Amino acid sequence: MVLREGLFIGTCVFLAVLIELTLLSRLGIPGATPDIVVVSIVAISFAAGPLFGAIAGFAAGILLDLSPSSDTLVGVNAIIYLIIGFTAGFWLDPRDRKLPVMIGIAALSTAAAAFGTAVVDTVLGGERVNWTEVPWITLSAALYGALLSVLIIPLIARLARPLLTEISVS
Repeated sequence: MVLREGLFIGTCVFLAVLIELTLLSRLGIPGATPDIVVVSIVAISFAAGPLFGAIAGFAAGILLDLSPSSDTLVGVNAIIYLIIGFTAGFWLDPRDRKLPVMIGIAALSTAAAAFGTAVVDTVLGGERVNWTEVPWITLSAALYGALLSVLIIPLIARLARPLLTEISVS
């Protein structure tokens, strides 16, 4: 059963990374690139819990860190996304599974990913961060995260429902 859940999570992560790197990064919209990867990690955390959210976050971060377009040190995104995946799944009370609450958590998570990456890159000696743009990038990341989460969270929840029901019964 865990193999099927892992395959589902891996497929979601791979598709999110692929869409972000090939489509969303080339849109040329102002501010941050819409972060479908973080929204997908948060949606997986909501559907499968904090452990699988952390696994999805780490896997997505490594894929992004190893992509040719990455300009961060290998492991930075993996650590940040792992923390976001675990925290999002741990933070949401199962009784609070209302879409506006989940959208808010996804928006905060995308903002935290943008700001966290800037902070960790600076602490590790990276010189690519322009701190005058960080507030705008963080705000636009949160806005795009909220917009994407309206579609992504219900989609992943619906796709994961049969899988998670089968696992919880056994």
